[in-house]
Amino acid sequence: MLLNIALHGLEEAAGVQYQTGTHAGEIRVGSPALTRYADDLVVCCHSRQQAEQVKARLAEWLEPRGLAFNEAKTRIVHLSEGFDFLGFNLRRYPNGKLLIKPGATAIKRFRSRLAKEFRALRGANVAAVLAEIVPIVRGWVAYYRTVVSAKVFHTLTEYLWKLTYKWACWSHPNKPKHWIVGRYFGKFSKFRNDRWVFGDRDTGAYLPKPAWTDIVRHTPVKGWASPDDPALAGYWAQRRRKVKPPLDSYTVRLLSRQNGRCSLCGENLLTPDQPPQSPQGWEHWFLQVTRQAITADYLVHHDTPSAARSNRTHLVHATCHRSKHPPRQAGNTVLQQTT
Repeated sequence: MLLNIALHGLEEAAGVQYQTGTHAGEIRVGSPALTRYADDLVVCCHSRQQAEQVKARLAEWLEPRGLAFNEAKTRIVHLSEGFDFLGFNLRRYPNGKLLIKPGATAIKRFRSRLAKEFRALRGANVAAVLAEIVPIVRGWVAYYRTVVSAKVFHTLTEYLWKLTYKWACWSHPNKPKHWIVGRYFGKFSKFRNDRWVFGDRDTGAYLPKPAWTDIVRHTPVKGWASPDDPALAGYWAQRRRKVKPPLDSYTVRLLSRQNGRCSLCGENLLTPDQPPQSPQGWEHWFLQVTRQAITADYLVHHDTPSAARSNRTHLVHATCHRSKHPPRQAGNTVLQQTT
């Protein structure tokens, strides 16, 4: 917030000009275009000379505010060379297409983190591994699912298989390979015909593969719409309802069927004020929201299209589920008052 306040007016200082009238909000022909997130920014110009002029104007604008460019990270490059921004790589390829992909540095950092986590989890059981690794993988994949990531997701799937298999072999050095495969790999997901899924046979929990994630393109925000504008609360609420959460297809179908609302209290299940803006944010979202906010109420195990709505599997808040099914008291039936 402080950076947004300090850098307010940066677009005007860069010389960005917008059209008026019927084309209001569109960049004028020949004008540079500036994109900023906190203190990271990219200015797209039409020539190197214009880029140098914009940089000089911005440096002059920043100086009285006690700010300056980090020259080690500031570059002027042609779009055909590509550049990294917020973990993404933007590049125009020889065929004329502009593709946005996960950045090489971000991929390397993620692979390094996975390897470090698996080394730290040596000696732990499979439940602990899944509890630690699943949110990390889901968070990273959710952040990059809006760009050209299919190839990267398949590569990471292979890398994750090697890490899980290596961890399993290290945990049981005296067991044959077929025993290790039979214990830790199988067809854990009932919606996937894949028997090489890493999981826990005691609980049924498993590690979803990044390659399973569907690519969902990001819908640009209209004009100057800000999530902090009270007059646009309806626009942002409608926009959030249209965006599919990065959950499995079965859970998404349940959410769609229930219009995203708890079938017990009628309140929204997964409608955050603003979606996370980083892999770590999505990781926290999976830990704090999906695990604590909702739970599947499997009172009826058979979900058939002809069944009545009240007799079909549905999603409810975890708190609503606990109030509906209070835990049994051990030893006697007397309820103890708690604070």
